[in-house]
Amino acid sequence: MYRVGICDDEKNTCTAIEKMVCEYAKQNTFTLETFIWHTGEALCEALAKTTLDLLFLDIELITTSGIAVGRYIRNELEYHEMGIVYISAKSSYAMELFKIRPLDFLIKPVKYEDVAQMIASARMLARRNKLIFEYRTKGNYGTIPYKDIVCFISDNKKINVMTSASAIVFNGRLRDLLPQLPDNFIQIHQSYIINLDHMLSCKYDSVKMSDGTQLGISQPYRKEVRRQIAEFNWGE
Repeated sequence: MYRVGICDDEKNTCTAIEKMVCEYAKQNTFTLETFIWHTGEALCEALAKTTLDLLFLDIELITTSGIAVGRYIRNELEYHEMGIVYISAKSSYAMELFKIRPLDFLIKPVKYEDVAQMIASARMLARRNKLIFEYRTKGNYGTIPYKDIVCFISDNKKINVMTSASAIVFNGRLRDLLPQLPDNFIQIHQSYIINLDHMLSCKYDSVKMSDGTQLGISQPYRKEVRRQIAEFNWGE
């Protein structure tokens, strides 16, 4: 699920961008969830509890400015993975935005071509930096941040992606999946790949994950698993 937020005090602008975002997702067959806020305060409160992949953020919000919100996101929340696209009726903010590292800056009225390009760029960068896992199920594309994935469990020709909140199933094989994953993902069994960031404890023949799942380490993998865990400096 790709999560896009829109924050602008102009309701018409929010509605227009949301329609463009949904149209792009429909044309490119991936699942999408959108969120709308009209104040910087409401956005900041929400971001303390949830995550987004991409945020369209107005600079000239009535109370807390978009620039202040951007600083809060990057400096206070230390939330660097999310792409921020600033929107404004003016074009004189370049230097003020530099330290916030936005994905881009769009001038109102925002056009569909601009929104489409921003989503495409954000998804490409996330893939290139290995921030999100993309999968396809029932004809639709979906995404999950790698940091939310606890483990992958293979069941015949299907793979279960386990997160702390849900499980998603798609067709595939672990041997094809492993080379695509970041270094913190290791295989411990013919049927299991785990995210070391979600490993709570490790014994000689099993691991316990953050969602409470206990998974066995099969004999052929034990030596390599110990080496990879040591190399990853797990627990430090």
